[in-house]
Amino acid sequence: KQWYQRRVRVIEGWSCLRSVYGPHMDFICGGQYQEFRASIRRFVNTFQQVANCELVVFFAGGVSQEERAEWARRKSHNRDTIGLVMQSLRQKGYSPDRKHFLPNETHVQVFRQVLLSCHVKVVSTPHSTGRAMLDYAHKNEAYGILANDSDFIMVNAPRYFSLHHLRISGNTISTMMIDRDKIAESLDLPLTLFPLLSCLLGNDIVSFELLEPFHSRLLALVDEEDGEGKKREVSDGLQLVGAVITFVRELEPEVQTDITGNISGILEKVLPDAEDKEELRALFLRGLEQYNETTVAPSATDSNTDNSPFTVSFLSNASTRVIKIIKSVGMILLSFMARKYQLPFLSWLVVISEAGEKSSDPRVDVLNHLWRFA
Repeated sequence: KQWYQRRVRVIEGWSCLRSVYGPHMDFICGGQYQEFRASIRRFVNTFQQVANCELVVFFAGGVSQEERAEWARRKSHNRDTIGLVMQSLRQKGYSPDRKHFLPNETHVQVFRQVLLSCHVKVVSTPHSTGRAMLDYAHKNEAYGILANDSDFIMVNAPRYFSLHHLRISGNTISTMMIDRDKIAESLDLPLTLFPLLSCLLGNDIVSFELLEPFHSRLLALVDEEDGEGKKREVSDGLQLVGAVITFVRELEPEVQTDITGNISGILEKVLPDAEDKEELRALFLRGLEQYNETTVAPSATDSNTDNSPFTVSFLSNASTRVIKIIKSVGMILLSFMARKYQLPFLSWLVVISEAGEKSSDPRVDVLNHLWRFA
């Protein structure tokens, strides 16, 4: 990366709404669009000016057939949340705390339009954003991904930052970077088994409801080992995650080295009473396939030929040498060179500047700056 280039941050738009919609705004009645716009602009300016980051925000389109079951489950959970909000309004007469915040479709449209007015690149995907964000981050060598999706732990994402822990106060930005290597080390679980772990816990392809018999069986074994009279120190959710991790860790070594080839044997242990074995096998294979590492790291040529107006282009070889001279020798030495070699030096800059002005190349501003300085 050149010293003048901003770092690209890839952000999941829907999850980001909770951070952008200010805590003082009424999310029940809504209508505070002026404050919402001001909050979005502060969010963008903080990243661009303080953190020197270029933001690329992704928004999901429709829902694919494979992910429809999980989408329906989440919508059902949203109905339960709305029920809690209405109950709080009836009983207490005021809005509940922010943990029940649910953005509506109007918020998404306002968010998208204000981002565009702030010259932020907005990308809309046909379906979910996960794979598109990952491919874009690898292709453009992004500094990191800011999202709230555990799927980015299962794949080799460049620096996964948690939106849930994002805090912006004045000129300070803080969040948590999740290191999948450290997680694998602490769990004593190879990274190659993370996709299987995700499928056995339930993801967008393999629904949680399908795995309920398997989960219930694991929790029953945990209760037997701990004893019925022993008080649980952790919730059922944490116990379930621990039990599934143990199940994956205790698979035979030859099975761990070839999950796809041994998926039928694994499913015999997970769901032995399933009726359609072939359909279940195909479902799990699709669930594992979404974590395949298909993206190749971009070459220098790919970076140089990116014509996106939101990506800082690399300078040509000649202008890059000029920038390095300015940075290394300083203004005093360059002034001396300009006075000593006035005609050749200035003529060389004019030729390059005129060539740049004939195109829409973003390096024109740099060359014009050099011209004025010289």
